[in-house]
This record gives sequence, structure tokens and C-alpha cells, in this order.
Amino acid sequence: MKKLLLASLLVFISVFALAGDKPHGIVNLKTVDVIIDGKVTEGEYPTHFTDSYTGIGVNWVSDGKLLYVALESPHQGWAAISFGEQKIRGSSMIIAYHDPSGRRVDEHVGSWVSTHKAIEKPKLVDFKTAKTNSGMIVEFSMPLSLSNGQAIVPGQPMPFMLAYHKSKTSFKGRPSRKSAGMLILGKPEQEGQGEQAAPADTTKK
Repeated sequence: MKKLLLASLLVFISVFALAGDKPHGIVNLKTVDVIIDGKVTEGEYPTHFTDSYTGIGVNWVSDGKLLYVALESPHQGWAAISFGEQKIRGSSMIIAYHDPSGRRVDEHVGSWVSTHKAIEKPKLVDFKTAKTNSGMIVEFSMPLSLSNGQAIVPGQPMPFMLAYHKSKTSFKGRPSRKSAGMLILGKPEQEGQGEQAAPADTTKK
């Protein structure tokens, strides 16, 4: 980790936290050590948090071009993360499941209050799902420019939502639980920056 990057990210977070809930920072590195394989290994993602309402673990990092995300759901139904809105309508969504009969990762756009549909030209770069003891993991990479026309920009807060269904793998219908939050992408890493310690969220689970 890089000290200056993480320090600046903490400054962003402290400023926005004064106005409400604490945003979740994403470290913006020149290179990342992520392998999209449906596993989360020690040191692969510099930031991790577990959403208190849904129980979904979120791991993420960026290389300035792509966003790398691993969602750890405590249940075996579908899990999703959406960007750009604190509601479904108008958001850019990644939704996935893994079960013995197959696996599926889709990119959707929110079309109404609680409905969403697959987009014709998804921007997902890579993805993988895996089963865990009690739930599932979906790991993916995607551009910082979203399918809904928005973009994740350093220093600018962006709303996101997490959701899951306990057992269903059909992407239709309401989630068992959902929650909303705010993310902030840190400033890009520069040449010559030194090593850093703890980022905005926890580094270990």
C-alpha cells in the first residue's frame, strides 16, 4: 500500500463523513495483484468491509482504468452491487449467482423502482463465481465508466447498493435484503510514493 494514497483517501472520507454515513474508500494503484478466480487471498485487495445489514463482504481496488471487486455473500441465492444511485432505477448493476447447475454473472440497468434488465452490450471485463461453505463469491473487473452513462471519478462520492436473495437464483423479484452506501475512489498513485499502512476500511477480515 502507498502512504500518500491512503492518507489522501482518509482525508476525503473524513470530510464526507461529517455530512452523514462514512463513505467506503477504494485505493487507486498503478498496478494491482488481483486474479479473477472466485477466491479472495490475503493481500489481494487492500480494502475490505462487511456491510452490517446484508452481511455481504466487499473487497475492492482500482488501477485507474478498471474497478476490481469481490463480493462475499453469506447466502447461496443471487448477490448484486449497483452503482450510481441509492435506488434501483437508473443504476448500473452487477448481479450473479453460483450453484451446482451452473453459474451466471449479468450486467443490468435499473429500469423502475424495483426492476432491472440486462443491457445489450455489457462492459464487464472478466468474472468468476465460486461456492463457499455457507454462501458464494462473485469476483469481477469492470471499467470505471458505467453502463448508465456515469463514471467513478477520483475524489467524487458515488452511491452504491448491495443486495441478495437467500435462495433464489432467478434475477427477477425483490431481494431478501438490500442496503445503500457511498464510495470514494482515491487519487491515482504517483511515481516515487512510499509504502503505506492502513487504508480507509480494514485490510484484514
